Amino acid sequence: MSYEYYPITGIKDGLGPHGKVPVRRDFDEWSNSTDETDKIQFILYLLALKRLQAVDPADRDSYFQIAGIHGYPYQPWDEPSTTQAEIGRKGYCNHANVLFPSWHRPYMLLYEQRLYEIMVNEIIPKYPAYKEKYLEAAHKWRLPFWDWAKNPRVPRLARYKTVSITFGGEPKFEIANPLYQFRMPNDKKMRVYGVGSIVDFDGGKPFDYGECIATSRCPTEDDRKSDSNAWINGVVHDDQVDRFLAEHSSVTDESYGTAAELVYRLLTYPMDYPHFATLARDETAKSAGASTSKVTNDINLEFVHNNIHYWVGGNGGHMSQIPVATFDPTFWLHHCNIDRLFALWQTINPGKWFTSDTQRFFDQKIVGSGSLITNKTPLRPFHKDTSGTYWTPDDTLDWFKLGYTYPELPTGKETPAQLLKIVNEYYGITRKEALMLAQSAGGPLPGIEVLDDGARMYDYALSIKYSKFALGGRPFNIEVFLRPEGETQNTFKTEDFVTNVFNFSQRPENEDGNEICSNCKDGQDKNVQSTAYVPLTSYLLKMFKQQQLNSLEPPTVEKVLARMYWRIVDIGGQLIPEEKWKDTMNLDLSVSKTQMSYSSDSQKLPTFPDPEVIPQLGTGLAEPHAPTGTGNIITVSKINKLSEPVPVGGSIVFKSPSMKLAKPVRETGTGIALLNWDPASKADSLDTENYDILLSMAIKNGKRVVQCNHKLAGKGYNIIKEFSPSPWFSESPELKVDINDDRFDIYIDGRKVESYKRDIKKNVTHVHYYSTPSRAEPVMAREITANTYRTTSK
Repeated sequence: MSYEYYPITGIKDGLGPHGKVPVRRDFDEWSNSTDETDKIQFILYLLALKRLQAVDPADRDSYFQIAGIHGYPYQPWDEPSTTQAEIGRKGYCNHANVLFPSWHRPYMLLYEQRLYEIMVNEIIPKYPAYKEKYLEAAHKWRLPFWDWAKNPRVPRLARYKTVSITFGGEPKFEIANPLYQFRMPNDKKMRVYGVGSIVDFDGGKPFDYGECIATSRCPTEDDRKSDSNAWINGVVHDDQVDRFLAEHSSVTDESYGTAAELVYRLLTYPMDYPHFATLARDETAKSAGASTSKVTNDINLEFVHNNIHYWVGGNGGHMSQIPVATFDPTFWLHHCNIDRLFALWQTINPGKWFTSDTQRFFDQKIVGSGSLITNKTPLRPFHKDTSGTYWTPDDTLDWFKLGYTYPELPTGKETPAQLLKIVNEYYGITRKEALMLAQSAGGPLPGIEVLDDGARMYDYALSIKYSKFALGGRPFNIEVFLRPEGETQNTFKTEDFVTNVFNFSQRPENEDGNEICSNCKDGQDKNVQSTAYVPLTSYLLKMFKQQQLNSLEPPTVEKVLARMYWRIVDIGGQLIPEEKWKDTMNLDLSVSKTQMSYSSDSQKLPTFPDPEVIPQLGTGLAEPHAPTGTGNIITVSKINKLSEPVPVGGSIVFKSPSMKLAKPVRETGTGIALLNWDPASKADSLDTENYDILLSMAIKNGKRVVQCNHKLAGKGYNIIKEFSPSPWFSESPELKVDINDDRFDIYIDGRKVESYKRDIKKNVTHVHYYSTPSRAEPVMAREITANTYRTTSK
């Protein structure tokens, strides 16, 4: 009889007409519901999970084996022809490459599907009198998610060691809560089924996960002793998890999680898919048209995900170690939320995807992964059918076709604007504070400006780049602190803690402590860098509330941030001396600033010029950045003075958050003109006739042409030069002009489209952004950004 592969299809029951699918619910909202169907679903979920965890760990379809796909015990899963030698100590899980979100999507489906199978095939048949009611509830059930950004504490019903249940007409009975921790069937140690130890930094004392019978969250140093009862039977310190998740307190006195603003930036910053998907950055991993120099590209889904793993697992807890993270039941709630964020981002950024990407080497070998990843790469070991057809990234794109959706996406036809309203309301901490402080009775805080439709505020962020292989692939934490004013010593006090970045990685060791990860050297040779991006503005606003800061303007803030310092600690929380990492870490901490414009219209994105790195802050250990631009806000129907003149050899990059692409019934024009103002002139500076117009670019949306021209002050225009860009502008266009000695080179969305002669050889000092006729709405946003560079930007 031929081998039958496990077909991951998604749950096919419960589907409604017109493509309607059941919703994956927020765990707290769903589990605390008083609705009868919800209560039935929750009990079915608990009983099914308890039953799944009790399946023999040697069984392919057991909790243990499904969790083991991610790491330990490093065995083939649903691949009968794959040998143990091929698996070695490689994991199937994709981290630090563009497959990170798509690989985890069928993984979540597999887990969801197994629970559903147990509900309908094993649990419900025990209650024949309730069969129809229970089946109806099960058909509409889907895996719940834990929104740790909006609800920054361990879900209430996952905190109890036991739970009482009333079900199927039986008297109330108590069960061990399968969400509290996973406990091995028959109390056998994990070592029996291939789980081993992970050696701490520098070959130190190992975390012996093989000795564990059950999982732990945030164990103490004493708990982590391999012969302690706490380590063997597992210990759960959810109060410590809560502290990690919710230590941020906002100016508005609302309770937000540490991750809320990270999620907000992740979902509202413009970026391509590879930068969204993964933290890995190296010279071999550049996607076409993607910039690696912008600090806003340093935020990514994987980095945010990594910190949650540490905040939940703590120092040595299962969730903080890749090879054993999946054994903790909170892993599945966490990753269901990661899948939700992926779906939200897809909806806000329709059409953004990838076709190929060079492998970003990681300290964990990936089974069957080649040097080039594409949208057709097999997502091993997941199969779509019993014949063994592998899933590919393209198969994961439409979650509706996989039988589920999320509360914010009930129809699958939601627009980006509709989603942005939800994102602004759920996660926009700094946005809410900016709008509130702009309207304060005593006037806005210095550094905050009132706009007609909102507020503009100085915004600061910390970018951290580091080598993932600096410690041979072992996990570590980069912790950032801020010295109180007047202090000169770095004391690393808890109250001075600002943020952390967790390097969620592994260096699997065998039982003798010998290294078995040969891929680490390859990664080190390629100098792979990981990135993280942490907003600092909410922390600064907290200082304002505590009367430690009276302005957000750069001179004040830069003095404060100059007191930042940092350290690197191992997974046990012990300091790693600098001499152990300084030659391999390639550590670069840089602080950037920009001005964020927040609209009171919650369906609009924030707008901002590209952040400018503050050179006197940070480590200064990294290679020189690409040319740093100076940001400017450009408003329509106005002559806008640039922060600094742009000379020959420089660039100006214009960006708009929107673009009207439909052809108008009546032609209008939207123009951007590069001007020079003679400071000795006595003429009216509000009249464009008194400026040298070095280059005027008029966008004609109806004709799909751009008309270029130039003229001296007080003189007539030269002959128009017209060109037709193909393709036309994108929905969020970028228009770049490089200033050469004899010409302007014009780029639209990264493509060079035209060169125009540079007859007037003067610096660009102003920009005129206009519409024709003057009352017409521009085809771009009314407010765009212009980043200026004294040397040509890339």
